[in-house]
Amino acid sequence: MKRKWGYAVAGVAVLVIAGAMIYQALATSLVYFVLPNEYAAEPERYDARRLRLGGIVADQSVAFDESDLRLTFLVTDGIVSFPVSHFGAPPDLFEENVGVVIEGHFEGEVFMSDNVLVRHSEVYEAEEGVIDVEALRESLK
Repeated sequence: MKRKWGYAVAGVAVLVIAGAMIYQALATSLVYFVLPNEYAAEPERYDARRLRLGGIVADQSVAFDESDLRLTFLVTDGIVSFPVSHFGAPPDLFEENVGVVIEGHFEGEVFMSDNVLVRHSEVYEAEEGVIDVEALRESLK
């Protein structure tokens, strides 16, 4: 009888340890999707977390330095804008006034990107400078 209890306790311990390991793996691999105004409202919520920041590439904000492959631009949701720094060539469909989702993290007020995704299906286009935040969020998902 004692032997059965020992196996039961060992089995429960193994399940608890496995559950804790799975939880830790999932918690560290999550990438949150936010719009610039959502980040600006609660930046401490996203401290030291990898993010997907979605928005529109702002007019006349794109600069690409071919010598060091540094792409810089502003991403906006019509409410808040953040500067983005990305190392690497821009994607083929990348241009001003197009929806993008960028992956990376914030260093101060600058979003340091390591991946730029351009949305080419169901492209959201702002009408004369007016950006519908909900329509933008839906188009970038």
